[in-house]
Amino acid sequence: MSVHVPILIGLQGLQITQQEFDENAEINLQISSKMAKSIPKTCIFVHDSPEEIEEKIEAAYCAPKEVWGNPVLQMAKHIIFNEKSTLGISRSQKYGGPERFESYEALEKAYVKGSLHPLDLKKGVAEALIEILSPAREYFRTHPQNLEKMREIEITR
Repeated sequence: MSVHVPILIGLQGLQITQQEFDENAEINLQISSKMAKSIPKTCIFVHDSPEEIEEKIEAAYCAPKEVWGNPVLQMAKHIIFNEKSTLGISRSQKYGGPERFESYEALEKAYVKGSLHPLDLKKGVAEALIEILSPAREYFRTHPQNLEKMREIEITR
């Protein structure tokens, strides 16, 4: 038995490389750009603090109106909407007020249309990830020896 999940692009976005992982150029680009624990600033760890998650997501590649190669939208699609039924976006009335998306498709449509700014998307995704990962953070808070073991294996290159 095996478990298959989509490859998430690292927070730095798509990275062109000369290495060949697959004969399909699109798949090759995805593989070469994958989120990797060996590059801590480009990935989210289950034990990251809320502040670390916010900083990493804020620095993430997130081109306006672009879906392809957008790691923030990928996290919304493959993580947030698999754990939650909605994604809330907090923003001031000056920028359209708070918004709630009931599906990834609705979120993507608003983003492509330009009615959702990249910074607002990033803040909403960061807040949702912080909430989703809170049980893992609590576990490691109460089991610090396991957090140390996890940190020992985090960086492998």
